[in-house]
Formats: sequence, C-alpha cells, structure tokens
Amino acid sequence: MVDLSSLLLRAESVTGKCFVLTFSPKHHITLADMPASEILPIVSTWTRIYAAHLAPTNPLASVAQKTLSLMGPAPAESLTPPPSQQLRYMQIFENKGAAMGCSNPHPHCQIWTTSTLPEEPAAEAVQLAKYRAEHRGRHLLADYVKLEAEKAERVVYQNESFLVVCPWWAVWPFEAMIIAKRHARALVDLTASERLRFADAIQEVARRYDNLFETSFPYSSGIHQAPLDGTAEEVENSWLHMHFYPPLLRSATVRKFLVGYELMAEPQRDITPEQATARLCGCAGELYRKKL
Repeated sequence: MVDLSSLLLRAESVTGKCFVLTFSPKHHITLADMPASEILPIVSTWTRIYAAHLAPTNPLASVAQKTLSLMGPAPAESLTPPPSQQLRYMQIFENKGAAMGCSNPHPHCQIWTTSTLPEEPAAEAVQLAKYRAEHRGRHLLADYVKLEAEKAERVVYQNESFLVVCPWWAVWPFEAMIIAKRHARALVDLTASERLRFADAIQEVARRYDNLFETSFPYSSGIHQAPLDGTAEEVENSWLHMHFYPPLLRSATVRKFLVGYELMAEPQRDITPEQATARLCGCAGELYRKKL
C-alpha cells in the first residue's frame, strides 16, 4: 500500500538565529532622513555580522578577515555572539511602515540566519548558475548592469560602484534594485569606499520613495548575497544586490494588492518600469519634510 503521507506531505526542520538592528537612537527618523554617512555604520554592522557567521571553509572567510582588519575594532553594540552551529544563509531585510506589517515604528531591520537556503535566494542561485554555465562564465547581473547602463531608460540613480534600477521584470509599481557594478559576491567583498557608496545608493532610494507621494513610503527591502556555508561555485556565482518591494501605486493611500487574476494566474503591471523610473528620477533633491 502506498504511503500517501510520505509521498505528498514533506517537511524539513529549519533552525537559526535572528537579530534586530536599530538604525538610530532617534526613533522618529528613517533611512530617508539619514545621510549616507549615518547609514554607513549600518552597512558596516551588516558586514561584521555576516563575517561572524561565515563557514571557515567558505572562500569568503579569508576575504572577510582582511576586510574586518581594515575596518578596525567593532563598536561593542555591533558585536554578536559566535553561532553555536554553522548556518547556511543570512537574510538581511527591512519592513518599513505599518502597511508592510511593521509593528515597531523605530527605524530597524532584521537579520535571520537559517540552516537552509530559503526559496527566493535559492531560485536566484539556480538562474545565476545556469546563466554562467550557458554563457562561458559570464555573470547574469554583470550583463544586466551593462545592458541597463547602456539603455539608461530604467536607471534611477548610479554612483561609481552601484546602479539603481526599476528592473525590467518589476511586479510592484515602484520596485527597485541596487546592484553592484563589479563582481562583489557579498558585503565582505566591498572596500571602505564601496560601503559608503552602497549607503549612498540606499539613501537615494529611500529619499526618492518618500518624495514621490510626500509620505513615509512603506516597503520591504532585502539583501541577496553569497551563502554563509557555500561551495566555491555557489559563492562565485553570487552577485551582491538589494531588492525594494513597495506597495504604493497612485498616492500615499492607494496601494497595489496582488489579488484575483494576479493571485490565481500571474502578476500584472499597473505602470511600466520606465514610467516608474521617470517618476523616481524626478524625486531627487532634498527630502520633502525638511522643507515643511
């Protein structure tokens, strides 16, 4: 007799650890209010926590040691205890605003480390590996950065090290990505100047979002990078980037919902990435509430 439970019902236990990192002692501000110089310590803390959880066999472990030595001593408040077990992946993410389920208004992010590779990073890893295998070692996101930089029609902002785009495949109305211009596999690959430029790119996205509808713009954001415990090939396939998924559509009170056809069949675009880019490009400059 066929055991239908073992055939159809599958589960895997996952263990891990989570952290909450506050961005500032000023509980009324967000990343949009903070200059890049104040976001830089956040990026540095992300880097230290990621490095502390790397597997000794990870090719990035030696890189991390060098990066940390150049960064100098860690502030006491950024130190985390060493993991009691080797974990597979670290997901750094922020839910901003009540619309995204954030129950604590103070500016903060979360860091979850898990014993397995989660579905979204795993799906990306498959495509990154497939592209390299089919295109003689070229990186998908390297080629995508080159394409977007040449076309320029979906580029919201760029500095020397990072490109900000509303991606071609965007589902959310003002969805954005920050992508490293060179092959940085993880945060520990970044130099001091690159960490500052990453902070600058994050600030640009957050500020332009708030300026768009003159509101504290809700979003979920997250960093994708090489796994903590990965093979040399997995690490080499990785390319540091950050996703921003915002729900607002037409105003501070009108949001997109993935329902009906979009839930049962496939997502639909309310505006094109090119239209979203044009809107966000027009939102540069001083944060709107500083003018009030």
